[in-house]
Amino acid sequence: MSGWTSSPAIKTVSRASQRSRQIGDARAMTRAASVEDVPPEDLALVVELLDSESGEELGEKVDLVAKNGLLTKGVVDAARVIAEANRASGQDEDVVALLEDVHETLRRKFEEMAATTVKGALTFAQELMTHFTAEDLEEVDASVAVKKVQLMMREEFEKENGVSKEALAKYLDEVLPVMDQQDSRIQGSLETAETAEQKAQIVQMMMQRTKERMQIEFIRDCAARM
Repeated sequence: MSGWTSSPAIKTVSRASQRSRQIGDARAMTRAASVEDVPPEDLALVVELLDSESGEELGEKVDLVAKNGLLTKGVVDAARVIAEANRASGQDEDVVALLEDVHETLRRKFEEMAATTVKGALTFAQELMTHFTAEDLEEVDASVAVKKVQLMMREEFEKENGVSKEALAKYLDEVLPVMDQQDSRIQGSLETAETAEQKAQIVQMMMQRTKERMQIEFIRDCAARM
């Protein structure tokens, strides 16, 4: 990261004087980044991260912030706004470099967490769909399979590091519009199919996707209600 490793000024100052300078720069940064939509708690967290002795320490602090559930999109946006405000105000290049490093480290960690969340939701949804069918949903009373799926969801949501109901519902909400687009293309291919065999295959595919949609909507709605 450039702010920690390539800046001559950062390389030549001692550890003690570096900490003193960073604290002073943090105060200057606070004045330069007086943006109304940056919450005070996010600003304070960014300032705390700035007071790191090295890129390695910064990474460790960001990991801890993430582990404690404090790393949000708001924090990432705050770091970006602060860095941009300092650059626009003509702040010292070393300070801007440090702020941009903080933002980049936060952004990468946040994206890593988001990818892990999506992967977990996808894997769990796929697992749930193997335990019940669309036909199970059509029974007047909830089938044994449906009840089992609901129990699996409750147990997962209660796990310390399990998939959250919010993450699962959000992921499935994003899947459905994509399915709509795919279904439109499939419908178009049905209209241009040249043989009866091709049409039969496409109709079969559409029927299967309708059943999958029923399963996805059921899981999403259950997650939203729990």
